[in-house]
Amino acid sequence: MNSAQHTVHILEEERRRFARDLHDGPVQVLSNTSMRLDMLSQLLQVDASLAEDEIRRMRRRLVQATIEIRQLIYDLQPVAVDAMGLGAALTGLVRRIEKDWSVPITVTVIDDGPTLPTDQGIMLYRAVQEALTNAAKHSAAQSIDVRLEQRRGYTLCRVSDNGQGFDPGDSSPGHYGLGNMIERMALVGGTVALKTGHGQGTQVTFTINDD
Repeated sequence: MNSAQHTVHILEEERRRFARDLHDGPVQVLSNTSMRLDMLSQLLQVDASLAEDEIRRMRRRLVQATIEIRQLIYDLQPVAVDAMGLGAALTGLVRRIEKDWSVPITVTVIDDGPTLPTDQGIMLYRAVQEALTNAAKHSAAQSIDVRLEQRRGYTLCRVSDNGQGFDPGDSSPGHYGLGNMIERMALVGGTVALKTGHGQGTQVTFTINDD
């Protein structure tokens, strides 16, 4: 598969992921909430206390759906990595995800090397975005750490969480989207290393070596 085909494949995979995330997340919540609203009017007449509990549950679901929709919109927006710099762009991403998912995230930026070309910087940003979002959303982590090193000879970014982890030998590691991340990085000459296990958290390391 040549570079153009890789790009098309990644774009199509992202479209499928967007549609899947929209359907499995916010759409399901809104559909379920609509049905529960029909039941709520009857419940109010039977047990006001139970009705109040149900209203609180629906409110939490709607807040979650709002967060997921906001994230999907953010994912579609272009990222000015060349204007902001990769470190500033990733720091902004970290703060947004930290706020949305209420997971403490530390970020360390070491900038001792040349700036990545724009195409490499954007691909690295998007790959890190996927790993970071998945860690916040799916890992049940209590904390996440992001470390970016831009040094002479290489650029490295590591996303580590202390969550539940998963079996790295599983042929379908699920929500971590490892295949998509690998394709992204391969397109710009980068690599992805995964370290995880049940109950051991997850660490994803992205590396791009200088030509």
